Amino acid sequence: MNLEYICEQMVRILHGNITCISESGAIEACYGDMAAQCNPLFTDPEFLSAVHERERKDYPDLFYEKDTILYAVVSLENAKIVAGPVSTEKHIKDSEHYLMQHHHISDETGFRLSFCELKVFVSGILMLYHMITGKELTINDLWQKNGIRETDIIEVKGQISSVIFEHQEQELPHNPYDQEVRELDSIRHGDVEMLNRSLAETYRGEVGQLAKNQVRQAKNIAICVIALASRAAISGGMIPEEAFSMVDGYIMKIEDMNNAVKIDSMMRQAEYEFAECVAEIHKNQQKNELVEWTKNYIYQNLHSDIVIGEIGQKIGVNTSYLSDLFHKVEGTTIQQYIRKEKIRLAENMLRYSDYEVKEIANYLSFCSQSYFGNIFRQQTGMTPARYRKKYGKWKEQK
Repeated sequence: MNLEYICEQMVRILHGNITCISESGAIEACYGDMAAQCNPLFTDPEFLSAVHERERKDYPDLFYEKDTILYAVVSLENAKIVAGPVSTEKHIKDSEHYLMQHHHISDETGFRLSFCELKVFVSGILMLYHMITGKELTINDLWQKNGIRETDIIEVKGQISSVIFEHQEQELPHNPYDQEVRELDSIRHGDVEMLNRSLAETYRGEVGQLAKNQVRQAKNIAICVIALASRAAISGGMIPEEAFSMVDGYIMKIEDMNNAVKIDSMMRQAEYEFAECVAEIHKNQQKNELVEWTKNYIYQNLHSDIVIGEIGQKIGVNTSYLSDLFHKVEGTTIQQYIRKEKIRLAENMLRYSDYEVKEIANYLSFCSQSYFGNIFRQQTGMTPARYRKKYGKWKEQK
């Protein structure tokens, strides 16, 4: 095994240094840009000693500093391989400041902490571990081995007991389950009036406490409600990818808000939009599983040049049969449906983003901006530029 070669290549994947520590605790080698000048293992002897003394484990040992600065240790027979530091947050100035203050890293080094998505870093560590040891672990294995301690479980059980006791002592139950069922059923059936009635119900009890801070409490409740609403909408016939995208959009917006009342209002708006989407689906179609798979594939690939033959191959049916079935159920061809959905997404981007028309045409894989403009005008009755001028919300938001 050529450990040097493996480490040199893995640095590019992990976007961070890889350091080899001997059995005695000395640094034997380090790989990565400006590794020695900017690596806490070099600048902070106490940190190097703490990493060296960490318990040897038969799996990659993950540990954090300040919740966002991540390291991984792979223990070998006579050495340890340490990957990191990397930041798992895109906004890493605070992490850089922390490392420089606590690990004696000088401004003169031009220190810049690398960003690496958590899932990319973990996948890279699993690959490094396999290449060095020959052992295979799944991501789930890694989380479980690095995750919850017995003391954490004891604390959670104690917290649950405390919550139950407090609610019983105050004779104040949670919000009734049957009300929640009616709320989700209204979304599942696309029944906006039923949703109105379920939200207007009065009952004894209150939603659970999910945070001590009022705004964080509102955000956590909203995340739970929107996630449940999306599943109800999918059950009611909504395309999963579209529902998941709505969840992402609403939750990202809510995370940027700092007013509990407005957060609650945005949460309810999401519920109503899910119910309205399901109502539209129920109004227009009879469901067919192959057709739904086709629509979900199209939605996931709107940014690509979708080839109808590839859809048939993907879901395992004859292309001609699928085309005929789709036309029979939807009343339109697959190609027409693809164009309609691309233009629908283009309308959304023109309304709510600052992407230029040319960028939108490229993103949606139209062969030219003029062709995109022609198709857009056929479907909406106006040019993309005129549509943005009339309906665009981006400048209003800014």
